[in-house]
Amino acid sequence: MKKKKILRNTVLCSAAALLLIASLTACGNQDDTSSVASEGPAPSSIAEVKYENINPLTGENNLATSAKGQRPIAFMINNNPSARPHWGLCSADVVIEGLVEGGSTRMMWMFSDISNVPKIGSLRSMRHDFVEIADGFDAVLVHWGGSPQAYTSVSTNGVDELDGISYEGSYFFRDQTRNVLIEHTGYTTGEKILDLMDQKDIEIKANSQYTSPFTFGKPDEKRTLTDGTCKQVDVYFSSGGYNHTFTYDESDGLYYNSIEGAPMKDDNGQQMAVTNVIGLYMDVSTIAGDGSGRVDMDLSGGEGFYISNGTYETITWKKGNTPSNPLKFYDKNGNELVLNAGKSWIGLLPENYRANTVIA
Repeated sequence: MKKKKILRNTVLCSAAALLLIASLTACGNQDDTSSVASEGPAPSSIAEVKYENINPLTGENNLATSAKGQRPIAFMINNNPSARPHWGLCSADVVIEGLVEGGSTRMMWMFSDISNVPKIGSLRSMRHDFVEIADGFDAVLVHWGGSPQAYTSVSTNGVDELDGISYEGSYFFRDQTRNVLIEHTGYTTGEKILDLMDQKDIEIKANSQYTSPFTFGKPDEKRTLTDGTCKQVDVYFSSGGYNHTFTYDESDGLYYNSIEGAPMKDDNGQQMAVTNVIGLYMDVSTIAGDGSGRVDMDLSGGEGFYISNGTYETITWKKGNTPSNPLKFYDKNGNELVLNAGKSWIGLLPENYRANTVIA
């Protein structure tokens, strides 16, 4: 992969302002309605909006000029109960969640702007399916260790990655204040990852074919979906305690995430909330001969659902059998799906738990 030096000072110049914006808009806060920011501009300012710096992962008109055209950064995040509450949960543009082994899930948090990444974690090891998804976004993958299959995928496909095993104490760290096992303590920050990318001379500019991974409507408009209303959705990964309920709040147009009946919060006490809830059904099987029971997800394509703006519709999706292929969504007519601008949660849901999905 071609390399290019990062312009570090340019990237960091707007970090403070962006982190302030992120703290106001990334999460919902149902306990304090005065702190919930609108996802679009005030009606009086709509005519003044210029759609120049659209965040390619959210469709929102809030991307720093310094981040325009950059590759996304993807972080492998631990979802074990001992890792909760997560550091930086509400800052991610997109959260992709799927099974790893033993009925447990792992998340991949994606960001369009490295300067918008606070303390983040806890970091865990990568799996080959997540490597292939990151590759389809042309993302730099940040992780702490990995399965044998994941390291093979990285090597075979030339995926740019940063491993905490190699950089503990300098760019990756341990927070042991929670009195949990060491594997639940790893974290890093956007500034440290930017430093490491600079040191390793990792390409920062996105490949042109990956610059628009999703199709969005206008940032100041919300589309009503075609199949009916959805005020709440239950999604299931396994019987192992990693199942979610997303509940719609009409006051801000967001879906609030709960896991096993408890609000899913970050370390600041804010509950995760997103504009878009996307479920992708796929076959999931245990890898033959893998002593840890790791799984393989069929990422070729299938059916799913899209939930937003208090409504839902059925969709299809495709990635294909080539790791570098992008993840794409389609409506019932076969056209590329138009998402409402905002943050998204994408669940890689086992086909055998499809019947447990409840949309109400």
